[in-house]
Amino acid sequence: MVTICIGMVVRIIYPDYARGFEGLIEAKEKKGRWLVRLEQNPLNYRPESILLSLEEVEFEVIEQ
Repeated sequence: MVTICIGMVVRIIYPDYARGFEGLIEAKEKKGRWLVRLEQNPLNYRPESILLSLEEVEFEVIEQ
């Protein structure tokens, strides 16, 4: 099991609209959730990034 740290690159598993996209762990929230900033916006082609609040089971670490 990998210890999750700020700055790690992860691949999103859930939600479905972001599945497969990569993001960066930005912070740990209370109650064990993580803030993940997506590197690409899956909803449109605008340059704005998306910040997701995810549980550990909703992403996988791909780069430490």
